[in-house]
Amino acid sequence: MKVYFKNLDGIRFIAALLVVLHHAQFFKIKYHVGNLPFLDTALNTGRTGVNLFFVLSGFLISYLLMRENQQTGTISLRNFYMRRILRIWPLYLAYGIGLSILAPIIFKAIGISAESDLHTVITNLAFVLLFAVNFQLAFFPYNKDILEITWSVCVEEQFYLLWPVLMLSFRKHLKTLFLALIALGFVSKLAGILVPKYFPVGQQHMLDMTYLMLTDKLELFGTGMFAAYIWFHQQEYAGLLRRFFTRPIQTVMLVLTILVVFNVINFPLLTFYYLDNYIHAFCFGYLMIAAVSENSILNLEQPIMKTMGKISYGLYMYHPPISQLILLLFLRLFKAKQSILVYDILFPACCVAATGLVAYYSYEWYEKRFLKIKNQFAIVKTRI
Repeated sequence: MKVYFKNLDGIRFIAALLVVLHHAQFFKIKYHVGNLPFLDTALNTGRTGVNLFFVLSGFLISYLLMRENQQTGTISLRNFYMRRILRIWPLYLAYGIGLSILAPIIFKAIGISAESDLHTVITNLAFVLLFAVNFQLAFFPYNKDILEITWSVCVEEQFYLLWPVLMLSFRKHLKTLFLALIALGFVSKLAGILVPKYFPVGQQHMLDMTYLMLTDKLELFGTGMFAAYIWFHQQEYAGLLRRFFTRPIQTVMLVLTILVVFNVINFPLLTFYYLDNYIHAFCFGYLMIAAVSENSILNLEQPIMKTMGKISYGLYMYHPPISQLILLLFLRLFKAKQSILVYDILFPACCVAATGLVAYYSYEWYEKRFLKIKNQFAIVKTRI
């Protein structure tokens, strides 16, 4: 019997959409176009979209590993790593290697400043191949605006490298593992505050570096795992699920989550730095269970949502260069830089549509070939 979680494709698309809208707004600010200032705050959603991806990964991957352990008595590391390689590597490497070589040349040809010397290209390629772009962005002056988007994929790969080993080691003590991840996440943030007090590094720079590390995301992956743990042990937690996942409470939590996502609720820098991942973890962890519950108030099982969810990886990866190229085209076609219709409405819509088209054909013509092989290593079959 295949494992299928309703609504998760739709949530995956929403996470990607939040990141696309954020970067569309980023490029508008960079080129001084558009005329709706409130969008600067409302669409500062890249961070929340990425965090939603991390919680979703923690939930789905952990649940499947729990099911595998239940069925076989263990977790096959070989099969797990082969599944992740065949899902993540083909698009990541094609995109990373292609952009490392071609983007500097193309950007210079169309008037965008970019480092294109051989040393920079080789350095970028090395960090791409090592799945260490997040370390590169934190400590080295390369890859800005070219392969920057791949930092979160690198964080996910670093998580995948460790996660089955941890799940196997703590399979009888997963609640302890969850608490340890919550604590380690907090220690990481504490270091971001204390290190600048004793070493010559600016606080904001330290916060930016810490943000790019896996250690800063442990509470997100961990909460996804804990939500999967509760759902996997539904009978044991039947009372909790019945009490806290009624439709009225789901409605309140969904409204709260939307307010957090669109920055209606925000915090001063240090409070934000300490709490936002934990707030996201709580809201999104609740959302995972609510989404897959029989009485869920969500209805994301629509064909367009499911299709966009399946291609969300490509949507996430392809959108930065496509969005920037679309904006450059708009600047040539439309002279009214403050036009709300053109830059605040039409431009982001074109970013989503064009990226979706590219991602769809990438999925159908390229990624699917590897997904068919991936299924050969699946011990627990899934339709997601």
